Amino acid sequence: MTAFKKLKTIREFEKGRMPHLRSHEDFDIVIEVGYHEDMEKPLTLKCLLLMEISSATTVQRRVHALVEAGILTRSRSESDRRSVELGVSGQTRKLIDRYVKMLHTHISKSA
Repeated sequence: MTAFKKLKTIREFEKGRMPHLRSHEDFDIVIEVGYHEDMEKPLTLKCLLLMEISSATTVQRRVHALVEAGILTRSRSESDRRSVELGVSGQTRKLIDRYVKMLHTHISKSA
């Protein structure tokens, strides 16, 4: 299987299993927020904007929509009560864990 065919398979699998993440930006935002949360260094919106996932307006709009949908959470920083940190909701974290396991299985069978 060629590299591009594998990428196409992964993308189709992603669309079918995670329809609430409507765009690549949504997926990238959730990955970055979850990764930094796992590293115990939660992201603020400003830090997320500096990653240049997309334009600042798009990232702000997508984060707002993801929070409204219950995919991401916002909370006050324990160390600096002025800052708002982003996190991945528990339900989304479970869904991502299942998705990664299924993706691993799917890719293993395709190889």
